[in-house]
Amino acid sequence: MGPVRVFFAAIFFSVFGLGALFLSQIVFRLLSVFIKDENRLTDLSRRITASSFKLYLFSGVVCRIFRIRIEGTDKIANDRGTIFIANHPSLLDIVLFISVVPHATCLMKEAIIHNPFMKGIAKCNRYIANSEETEKIVEKCRTSLLNGDNLIIFPEGTRTLDENKLKFTHGFSSIALTENFKIRPAVIKFHGDCVRKNTPWYTIFTGILEYRITFLDSFDTKEFREQYADKEDSAVSRLMAKHLQNLIKTRI
Repeated sequence: MGPVRVFFAAIFFSVFGLGALFLSQIVFRLLSVFIKDENRLTDLSRRITASSFKLYLFSGVVCRIFRIRIEGTDKIANDRGTIFIANHPSLLDIVLFISVVPHATCLMKEAIIHNPFMKGIAKCNRYIANSEETEKIVEKCRTSLLNGDNLIIFPEGTRTLDENKLKFTHGFSSIALTENFKIRPAVIKFHGDCVRKNTPWYTIFTGILEYRITFLDSFDTKEFREQYADKEDSAVSRLMAKHLQNLIKTRI
């Protein structure tokens, strides 16, 4: 089954790139021509993106490339203006999240946002580049959350290399503290070699990629802040990031 699995995986991952290019360069360009209301355009493009990612992942399950189990989707159905955080073991984590998180935007590397395969998707969906000055990023994220968007952030900043040494930066907690936005932590359990950092895609031959994502109860930023009322926001931000890092780490 190894060579057969590699063959199907090669086709499957190629389809993702071609599909993203089709959405970016054709579908969303046409939408932007006919829909002038930016909010309506964003809402529609996000729903198209989520549905496309769901179809892609379902196809992967049917082809026995993936085995996916997602728990706690009932908890997130009505989330608005919430920051979603999780560990980040694989390249496809953001695809999984966007497929199920409603009203989703995300903080992305500038290189991905300006990639021709993703540029149109990122623009219509109002994804936020992480390359600007910190103050501008925080303000853009704050505005997005106040508008009811759910912001997806992987606080490690890159894919997890060692799950026993999980290390969160405190950017997401600084954003949360600006308006006491709630945080929705999630745990990604991933088994497989492919799509990990520094691992060739063709290691798919070793077996099916297994994902189990669990959305936890929302975290009350305001309540946490009140526990440390004597401390400055920067200190509270670091304490919050550490607390949530440990919360997720113990559940991986």
